[in-house]
Amino acid sequence: RSLVILYIMLLLGNLISHYVPVGIPGSIWGLLILFIGLTTRIIRLEWIYFGSSLLIRYMAVLFVPVSVGIIKYYDLLVAQWKILLIPNILSTFLTLFIIAFLGNYLFYKQSFAHKRKKVLEKRNLQAD
Repeated sequence: RSLVILYIMLLLGNLISHYVPVGIPGSIWGLLILFIGLTTRIIRLEWIYFGSSLLIRYMAVLFVPVSVGIIKYYDLLVAQWKILLIPNILSTFLTLFIIAFLGNYLFYKQSFAHKRKKVLEKRNLQAD
């Protein structure tokens, strides 16, 4: 049942990708539909747990065709390495900075809320 649900999400994503000319692949649309279904609890995690864990377990095997494709176009990659390197480095650092700032913000926000809760609890205890 879990693989069927995941496949239905993929088919729905491909259908949306076909009719909505945005340039987003059907697999991404399918993941978005699955995410919305999980967060709204229309789809239960138990329903897809087995199939998703099975796919994750064998994910390395699924990347073999991609690796073969990269080897097939080795000459093109070597010729264009500078053009490919710059966006990869920039996107890596951009991701690192965004995650660092977001993590820092959430950490301080959470610690501030925790300290505020302690102060309020002390005030309530002193008032009694």
